[in-house]
Amino acid sequence: MSAFGTVFRKELRDALRDRRTALMVLFASILTGPITLVLVAQFVSGLEEKASTLKVRIAGQEHAPALVNFLRRSDVEIEVAPADYEARVREGRLDAVIVVPSDFDQRYLAGEAARVDIFYDDSRTESGPAIRQAERLLRAFNRESGMLRLMARGVSPDLTEPLKVQHVNTATPQQKGALLLFLIPMFAILSPLLGGMTIAIDSTAGERERGSLEPLLANPVSIWRVVAGKWLAAWSFACAVAALTLAGFVFAASLYTGKRIASLMTFGLPELALFVAMVVPLAAMTAGLQMLISTYGRSYREAQTYVSYLATLVSFVPLIVLFSGLKDAFWQLWVPVLGQQVVLTRIVRGDALAAADWAIPSAVALAIAAACVFAVAQLLKDERIVFGRT
Repeated sequence: MSAFGTVFRKELRDALRDRRTALMVLFASILTGPITLVLVAQFVSGLEEKASTLKVRIAGQEHAPALVNFLRRSDVEIEVAPADYEARVREGRLDAVIVVPSDFDQRYLAGEAARVDIFYDDSRTESGPAIRQAERLLRAFNRESGMLRLMARGVSPDLTEPLKVQHVNTATPQQKGALLLFLIPMFAILSPLLGGMTIAIDSTAGERERGSLEPLLANPVSIWRVVAGKWLAAWSFACAVAALTLAGFVFAASLYTGKRIASLMTFGLPELALFVAMVVPLAAMTAGLQMLISTYGRSYREAQTYVSYLATLVSFVPLIVLFSGLKDAFWQLWVPVLGQQVVLTRIVRGDALAAADWAIPSAVALAIAAACVFAVAQLLKDERIVFGRT
């Protein structure tokens, strides 16, 4: 085991000496995820603040005294829309404007259908809360006016609503926040790839390109110990980068403690521990796959190209789960990466986990890692692989 440990320490030392690579991993993986989460949270927080503020902009409010009276009774702040409101809406400087025609009051008092217009640009996400709020207030005014007209004619308003609908939402705040925290499972899967990639490539294709692989294998040490030491170094770096990335998400979520959005940003130390438990076996698999792929590269650059294909393939899995509407199923636990994605999403949602949810994806990942280490050891017995003649 001393030879195994020597190879492991050598690979770690070589990796830590490369400061440019360390900085790349730091900014590309460890900081990118938490910073992105903070930006998304700020955006969502701004939308919620807009939605909670009762404020409408009206053009021609002097033509609708009944509507203005209703809005004031509802504690709604009324702002006079500027004359160029249509141009400002198109430019994104205004979210939504209620436009009242000059004949509104005349038609309203006559018991006729009075029309109002809402000017908005729904291509701008930030305009959504203001649009929905204007529509909701106008529907409330419409409903109140209809009830008053029926009562004036001696008709019970209940006749128009034979069905009373009560909304019962079973989703917990943490489950609602899973839509906001979708970034965390995605980065939990991608960060081990970025963390172990450099060592996996450098310890195989890189050493062969420098001509140091042949002397290393000429030592009186079994090849599998050399390969296992290299793999353990790549696995360690992958785990470290993943753990630091996830810890960054904990810090990012803690910034919103005590704020309105805090109930949707539930990601603390308990969730961090569960994520790390899932990611460690995944990192073993990704490190092994990267070493196996890099072994076929005749140069560092060529191996880097091959490994990028793996990263691209893996990155599609979270997107497929997110946008395809794929429902949880037991068979998914047996699929590499997909199984981890499913379990990580359950953790973010706060769903209950069974022992199999961790055991099956982890066992599959560790089995693939062992197979990759064995395959690399067998390949390095081939002179064509060692000397780059493939």
